[in-house]
Amino acid sequence: MRRVSLQQLNWEQYQADFNALAAIGQNAEGGMDRLGYGEADQAAHKLLADMAVEAGFEVKWDGAGNLWITRRGEEDGNPDFPPILLGSHMDTVPNGGKYDGLLGVMTAFHAMRLLDRVPQRRTVTLIVFRCEESSRFNCATIGSKLLAEQLTGEMLKRYVDKDGISAYDAIRELGGSPDNLYLERQYIKDSFGFIEMHIEQGPVLNDRRTDIGIVSHIAAPHRFRITVEGAAAHSGACPMDARQDALTGAAEIILAVERLGRQYAEKRIVATVGKCDVVNGAMNIVPGKVELYVDIRGIDREVISEVVTKLHQEMSAIASSRNLRIDPAILSQETPVKLDDDMAEFLVEQCLKNMLTFLHMTSGAGHDTMYMAKLTRSALFFVPCEKGISHNKEEAVADDAVQNGLRLMFSTLVRICTLDPQEEREKAEMDRMLLEEAYQ
Repeated sequence: MRRVSLQQLNWEQYQADFNALAAIGQNAEGGMDRLGYGEADQAAHKLLADMAVEAGFEVKWDGAGNLWITRRGEEDGNPDFPPILLGSHMDTVPNGGKYDGLLGVMTAFHAMRLLDRVPQRRTVTLIVFRCEESSRFNCATIGSKLLAEQLTGEMLKRYVDKDGISAYDAIRELGGSPDNLYLERQYIKDSFGFIEMHIEQGPVLNDRRTDIGIVSHIAAPHRFRITVEGAAAHSGACPMDARQDALTGAAEIILAVERLGRQYAEKRIVATVGKCDVVNGAMNIVPGKVELYVDIRGIDREVISEVVTKLHQEMSAIASSRNLRIDPAILSQETPVKLDDDMAEFLVEQCLKNMLTFLHMTSGAGHDTMYMAKLTRSALFFVPCEKGISHNKEEAVADDAVQNGLRLMFSTLVRICTLDPQEEREKAEMDRMLLEEAYQ
């Protein structure tokens, strides 16, 4: 298959449908407010479902509220031709950008439509995952975690939004049943594999002028809340040497987090304090209580553990020197993910055929692919976003970058949908023999 031309991509239809979905949840400032399981998120799912029905695809929602769109292949039901899965999400952070998540969904959906022009032996299913962002419930990737049994309905009752609505109740309100996903889970386990496309959300591809990033590892976050308690006091009446200032103690912790992140940067660690709340704070009060929210990420569990241990040591020293009580509470502790080399090889092959430059890289951001990788062999690839800006209304992706991502998705889909299972078995046998020879 030669490089897919712009004419073959049916670019005008892609743009029109993407823009129709991107308009849902847009606020007056131009940002996106499409929070997971919310009204705008549901409207976007409904519009995409209508597009899918119009295209002749099958549509259903599962117990987690995920939207499943299926295009049946000629060999549907043949165990030699298990389905290929695609997926991403459509929810956003508050005042977010329009490409994060939605670009991957629309690219996968449009690539499925383009299969009208080629023989399709294998069934293709697109999964639009719910609540990938943690913005509403302080719990990320809910739809894919439920599928991978990393969350249960009972656990979801603990995650509530600012209005006191739990993630569990939000799903039930939409008619879902979070613990009833056995059939969907088995479908994923029996599949050929899973592919997600996403914007990079960082500057690497943009700075290196590279078309595609093929992800080998996804970093996992270790997230916790740190409560720093001292003693609230009058800012005018309390002498400096008598203060138990929780905020200045918290400031030392923030600097310690940054220092450790820089110290371990070569080992692929990033460390962030993303939120700081001064409880009952006012200009004329020495702060008595502060809450910090910390996110430490890496691709090696042992290195993450080492950084967390050192931070605990730093906090103990700060508590002692400032006469404070510092209490860290784990919010989530996830495992880094190694993605499948064979699935990545399909992407490499089609990058070469489409004359796309590519880079093997890791993902510092979490994605639904992390949880699909627990069920089936999985791949993730990035297209560059301008200036590396994401989770921001200024998020932008050039048309040629979108087109390159669509070329890669479509040509990879064609390759997998027409793959001869005997050829795949022979390749697996050859790989096994080469591996045996290498260790003799």
